[in-house]
Amino acid sequence: MRIASPVCLLLASLLAGCGHVPLTSLPKLAKIDIKTTDLSQLRAGISLPADIRPLPGGVTMTIAALPKDGGRHERKVVLEEVRDATELASLPVLIAPGRHFTLFKLSSADVARLGAFREEMFAGPQQSGNRGSLSLGADKACRLGELSAKPVTMTGYLKTSETQDYVLLMRDFDLTEAVRAIDPKVDLATAIPACEPGIGLTGSRAAP
Repeated sequence: MRIASPVCLLLASLLAGCGHVPLTSLPKLAKIDIKTTDLSQLRAGISLPADIRPLPGGVTMTIAALPKDGGRHERKVVLEEVRDATELASLPVLIAPGRHFTLFKLSSADVARLGAFREEMFAGPQQSGNRGSLSLGADKACRLGELSAKPVTMTGYLKTSETQDYVLLMRDFDLTEAVRAIDPKVDLATAIPACEPGIGLTGSRAAP
């Protein structure tokens, strides 16, 4: 599944450009400051139908710096699945029957790497006019069986040091329509191939 562009989990100063974010989430998301947010606390949650699973390396985060003098600099990293039992047990109820919820975070190495990038791009009076953005993308998934006639939808959440809880980014975003928007000739069964036997599937929690 490679549909990161229409999925558009776009946050920070350019948040209003993503029409899938519920209006009720905008005040909480507006509190996020890309320049100072605690990257170690950032969590991204994705809810998919129970037979659709995100693949390792399929959820990414990009931090972009837009200097006041023009240009663009960015760093893109792959998020890792949260497997800590204590943290997973403390999650609020974010899934519904027939859904599979997976939680992601930055690795310690990427927290340090992106922290250094922010220091370079935003720290000091000379960088005070620079703008920044934070975006999340989900573009690799597979299916455990044949796709049904029901819509294949994705719901996304974000938690940061500013929000302190999970904020809804999108609810029941139709992946079929997203694929068609990219290429009408490609169907969802092609965009989301069958999972290979024995593959290390991600997934934190599933509802019956």
